[in-house]
Amino acid sequence: MSQLPPPGWYPDADTRFQRWWDGSQWTDAVRPLAPSAPVDVPPPANGLATAALVSGIVAAGVVVLALATGSGVDPLFALLILAGAGLSIGLGVPGLIRAGRAAGHVGRARAIWGICLGAGALLACALVVALLFTGSPVDGGTNAAGGVSRIRG
Repeated sequence: MSQLPPPGWYPDADTRFQRWWDGSQWTDAVRPLAPSAPVDVPPPANGLATAALVSGIVAAGVVVLALATGSGVDPLFALLILAGAGLSIGLGVPGLIRAGRAAGHVGRARAIWGICLGAGALLACALVVALLFTGSPVDGGTNAAGGVSRIRG
């Protein structure tokens, strides 16, 4: 003897409905299929915007570090600032374009912040270099790398 399924709602031949099985026969009771649970779709990533923000933070951090240590235009600091600022602007612009094309503008704020931090770091570096070469009062000492040790203020 075959075992019959227990009573319950089962998919009908028409896949839009379920039909009630009473344990021995199908009844006339039908109901629409329950809506499926929404699938969690992760938002699209914008790695360019994230990379722009990180490199902008690094460039701005190196500017703050250079000013805090009083090293002025140390070639290593200048190289790190230029590299970080170049990356933040160079990655931020395509990241901003990608954010404009994505639903929800994913990464827009990160790209903008990265571009702004990179531009600010470039501006700060250029300002220090311009002050050095325009004859502003500069302490004549140099550091071990040959850069000007600090600007008197």
